[in-house]
Amino acid sequence: MVATEPANPVAAWQPLLEDTAEAAARAGLDPGPVDFQVVPARLLETVTAYGGLLTRLGHWSFGKSYYRIRMAQQYRELRLYELVVPTRPAAAYLLNTTPKAETRLVMAHVLAHADFFRHHVRFAQQPPDMARRSRVWREWMEEAWPLQRGRGWEAFLDDAGVLADLIDPYSADPAAPQNVLPWVAREAAHLTDRERQVLWVVEQQARFMRPALETKIANEGWATWWHRRLVRDQELPLADVLDAAALHAQVVAPGRALNPYALGLALWERAAAEDPERPWQDRRWISDEALVQRYLDESTAALCLSHVDGAWPTAKAQLLAELDNGGIPRIELDGVDAGTLQLVHRFDGRELDANLLPHALAAVSRLFGGPVALCTRRGGTEVVLTSRAAEGQSQLAERVVAGADGAPR
Repeated sequence: MVATEPANPVAAWQPLLEDTAEAAARAGLDPGPVDFQVVPARLLETVTAYGGLLTRLGHWSFGKSYYRIRMAQQYRELRLYELVVPTRPAAAYLLNTTPKAETRLVMAHVLAHADFFRHHVRFAQQPPDMARRSRVWREWMEEAWPLQRGRGWEAFLDDAGVLADLIDPYSADPAAPQNVLPWVAREAAHLTDRERQVLWVVEQQARFMRPALETKIANEGWATWWHRRLVRDQELPLADVLDAAALHAQVVAPGRALNPYALGLALWERAAAEDPERPWQDRRWISDEALVQRYLDESTAALCLSHVDGAWPTAKAQLLAELDNGGIPRIELDGVDAGTLQLVHRFDGRELDANLLPHALAAVSRLFGGPVALCTRRGGTEVVLTSRAAEGQSQLAERVVAGADGAPR
């Protein structure tokens, strides 16, 4: 593991890195090569806003994400120390103002992340050169921008972003019910070849981001579990131990919302308590949903889900519902009827955002080039929402299908 440039400040921390890498190897971790870069806070915030790929297609939403991260940092609601991207080699960005003692813990955290990415099945099929591909796609997009018709690329990407998560992460077959985005890209007759290519790029980047979305608790818990163990495994001055312990305590501190570091750590500890080999087996495949389902018990819920009202089985059920499908609502294809694209929401107890629905359905209608109907539930009632935005002003109609008792209306 070497710095990418001779002047990279990580060279000054090379002894720390070597000590931590040796401790990781003794513990059995296998992170593979990691490209460490030491960066200022603004760049770390920027790369985080882009999900680790600074060369993604340019869009205002990344600026919005950056602003939120920046404000959270300023008000101490968030503290960024590192970001690891699951490319090959893994790319690790470290904050350049992190004190030396804390950097040791952060490096251990990074190596455990890289180990998780390297061995988890969800990341196995990821393009290893996604950063290079994204750069090529962005350059192509910037050249193509002036050629876009009608509403312009920014507006087109607004619409494409609505469909970005409507993919089947385990199948690229456009006929798979969850693959709304690739189906529209293939079947919408009015789209140009260039527009289809942009939708394909949006799909590829969404697929790259999806495994991290489905394993955030498992991944952060794994890294937290190991950074504590790796620091303990090294002979350090007492002051360094205390500084690292203080940072660890800050990372796992409870708050008003779910802390994935604390919950993941507690769940991996439960797995190891059952069988020391279990964490190594689970690391290869487990999702957040499966990790919670297997190992969340009453004591762990009391410790990590104290912000949730109600008995712990209720809190567990609520968390499992939120983790299903990476937290993304399941909206599936249901064919085309008389020129109208039929979508169905697989209701899991959580209603879709009523404020966002009109805009989202209008975006799908524009991309499809015709009306779109979505069957969902609202207030215990089954309804069908129809949007006709393809030919001008957005129009949203609602029709009640069945009441709370299931009786047709």
